[in-house]
Amino acid sequence: MRLEVEDLHSGYGRIEVLHGISMAVGAGESVGLFGPNGHGKSTLLRTISGLVPVREGRVRFEGDDITGASTDAIVGKGLIQVAQASTLFPRMTVLEALTLGAYRNAAWSHRRETLDKVFAIFPRLAERRSQHCKTLSGGERQMAAIGVGLMAMPRLLILDEPTLGLAPKIRQELAHQIGLVAETGASLVVVDQDVDLLLGLCPRLYLIEKGRVALEIKDRSQLNHQDILQRYFGSAA
Repeated sequence: MRLEVEDLHSGYGRIEVLHGISMAVGAGESVGLFGPNGHGKSTLLRTISGLVPVREGRVRFEGDDITGASTDAIVGKGLIQVAQASTLFPRMTVLEALTLGAYRNAAWSHRRETLDKVFAIFPRLAERRSQHCKTLSGGERQMAAIGVGLMAMPRLLILDEPTLGLAPKIRQELAHQIGLVAETGASLVVVDQDVDLLLGLCPRLYLIEKGRVALEIKDRSQLNHQDILQRYFGSAA
């Protein structure tokens, strides 16, 4: 198993946000997370990545217990997160930003071939390689942020709301490209509010609600849209 989260509790100050979440991601598997805003999805990702301390429970990555490990150590093992609304150094060119992503020791010696793979997945980044990041459109910045994550040669890549705020056509393009990322062999965890988009990318989904796993969906037939509307908006409109 690539990632195992067992009875995870975490939060901020006196406030506990996660109340015993358990989930797993297999080698080469893509898993989706969705749920109402403010119910713990980003906190879960930040806890897995070592940015929020674990209060109770365990996180294992490729069999190693990484509970309480530093973010540097976790990244060094190949668990890479592209945060929500990820920002890039505005004065760097796209090529410079991508090259910076290969700072992990295991990735640096392979940076040229990895760059070729990133450009194959995101051809627009190849076209923009000499442009400063501040000149990119919103969709292009998200492509570049994912590309930076890929340059680290992740064993597991976490994407927190990669299509947030993008126009429908760009969302579809980016979803296709994330599907190509999955074909590289890296495991994926993708958070998004678009459940249909997630179902097109991920064989399994977890619904995160009030800091807990409320539902695990293993196929589309388990998805009840009326139930999802009820959970999100309080009425099955």
